[in-house]
Amino acid sequence: MTGPAEALVLAAVCALGGAAVLWLLRAAFRAPKAFAGVVAVSTVISQTAQTVTGSSAVGYMDELCVLLAVVLFTLRRLRDHGSVRCFAALWLFLAFGLLGVLSGLVHSVPLGITVTGAFLFLKGPMLAFALAQLDWRREDIPGLIRGGAVAVVVILLFTAANAAAPAAWNDFISAGTVELSKRAGIASLSGPFNHPVGLGTTMSLAFIAILAYRSTIRRSRISLALLIGSGLACLLAFRRKSIASALVVSLGIRASLPGKKAMYLTSLAILTPVALILGWDTLTRVVDATLTEYLSDVSQTARIRLTLDSIPLALGAFPLGVGFGRFASFTAAENYSPYYQELGYTRIWGMTGHDEVDFLSDTFWPAPLAETGVLGLLCYIGGLVMLGLPAWRMMRRSQDPHLRWIGCVGAGWLAAMAIESVAAPVFVAPPMYGLPFLLSGVVLALTAEPTTAAASVGAPEPVTAAGPASASGPGSASEPVSASGAAIAPWASAAVTVPWAQGGPEPVGPQPGRPDGSDPPESDPGRRA
Repeated sequence: MTGPAEALVLAAVCALGGAAVLWLLRAAFRAPKAFAGVVAVSTVISQTAQTVTGSSAVGYMDELCVLLAVVLFTLRRLRDHGSVRCFAALWLFLAFGLLGVLSGLVHSVPLGITVTGAFLFLKGPMLAFALAQLDWRREDIPGLIRGGAVAVVVILLFTAANAAAPAAWNDFISAGTVELSKRAGIASLSGPFNHPVGLGTTMSLAFIAILAYRSTIRRSRISLALLIGSGLACLLAFRRKSIASALVVSLGIRASLPGKKAMYLTSLAILTPVALILGWDTLTRVVDATLTEYLSDVSQTARIRLTLDSIPLALGAFPLGVGFGRFASFTAAENYSPYYQELGYTRIWGMTGHDEVDFLSDTFWPAPLAETGVLGLLCYIGGLVMLGLPAWRMMRRSQDPHLRWIGCVGAGWLAAMAIESVAAPVFVAPPMYGLPFLLSGVVLALTAEPTTAAASVGAPEPVTAAGPASASGPGSASEPVSASGAAIAPWASAAVTVPWAQGGPEPVGPQPGRPDGSDPPESDPGRRA
């Protein structure tokens, strides 16, 4: 191809790319909730798209969407309301980031490594912040459920194709980068993901969400079929941590939901010993294999070695850490941290740095501990707890089934990620990191618009076993509540007003001419510019 022809093709590609970006920006502003769906899809498929296409640039699709969501959703909220929603978890994540940056400055970490390392950890909280800027309402939840059901069906169809031809599918979807693994002679399925861990974790989250739907909203044949399908897909991925997280969180959800539990606890007490007896041989084989894998040679096991080595690094740099991008993170692996050479990782398989870096980020918690120190680790853990607390309260206190469901899923997904984080960097790695943070942002938005009993004139008053909600507890005249009926803590509804933003503070409750409190359409002259 001649030089002018190449230039013409490049110009055409740039023009199309620019037009696509402009269209995306316009769509994000005019239909932000639909764009939030695009962001969710990008976090799930970006890694697979990179593997299949062979283009590393495609792998940054989710990071680009995260940045666009933060900028556009924040600007849109400032335009419409003149304020930005903030929450307690945000300050803890910012403190975590500050500690990591200071650690990098102290240890002379290059600026580029510090920035990319910080973004790796903070892109999840950034997603929660971005989604919290939108005006989510209870009426949006059925649409989220339908979208999630469609996504589960699509993943199960891909998984069925994978089961029909495991070897051919693995060669296509992983492009030869992942060897086909088998358990008891059965191939581990990966579905639309380039590794079985993606299918295992995603189907674990789906199983939890569907079970919560059946426990809080209603039961149907379709939900039962999706529950069975997601459970089988999770099992056939043969990921121990995903199976364990689905099982533990599912049992915990049913035990935590309000209501009578005598029958549930009785059934659990009877069926648990039966299940242990029937599956004892399989369970003991799995436990023995796991213990042998991790304890036979601790110095050569990546997850154990990273965990043990992170402790002296954090203590040696106390009260800070060694800096972002320096230990147990993707950034540290890509740049092969000098600490790895000092610790002798060049002699450990999968950690040598010579095209063998897969195990250098094979777990999560050693990275925040070593890179930001003990204080940074506490800030990150505190941020996750504060992120899940509104969902927990909504699950426990809401009278509305849909609001109870989304609170249940929000808390359950974070709990599942906490379990899986022991053996995978799930809070920073696609395809699993985006969904829990995205849903947490929706929950924060639902709980961050308080009303009072006096402002809810004409709304039906929830009645509990103790009597009307206005008598005491959440919903009392002196205590702000959300649309779910759950009490709003001061930190959960904090909104930082930006003095230079156009418009006044965000109005609370239904507005004149809008009995339902909905946003005016784009053409409405009452909309603030």
